[in-house]
Amino acid sequence: MLRKLPTKTLSADPQLTAVREFFDKHGAALCNAAGLIDDEAGTARVLRLMSRLREAPRLERATRRRLVDLHRLLSLDPVIDAFEPDLSSWMLLDPASPEVEELCQLTDRLYDLLVEMGEMDDDRDALALALLAEDAA
Repeated sequence: MLRKLPTKTLSADPQLTAVREFFDKHGAALCNAAGLIDDEAGTARVLRLMSRLREAPRLERATRRRLVDLHRLLSLDPVIDAFEPDLSSWMLLDPASPEVEELCQLTDRLYDLLVEMGEMDDDRDALALALLAEDAA
């Protein structure tokens, strides 16, 4: 059984909070989906990511990169830097199966989270520029 991620703890990082909430809601499904594509290595990848999120004080660049890599794995994009997963098991998946439909929906939700994180970056950058302009005045 997966341990829950702390979603009630206060974090100064809204991105970390959003990612923790996402993994709290979809963590088990992400483990199953990654395991379906890359067997035990896929499941282990998600569990390591969840462990990092549980202990992180903020969302670090390496963790953000792992989120993108997870999205690429779920999207069946085999080129992930030097990491080349064995995707032979997904060749056996029936495109019309409920598992594949759930995988696609989960991948779309993860993409939406990544977009939301990018928008938070844009908002933070805009605020920083506004503060700089205010200080300069």
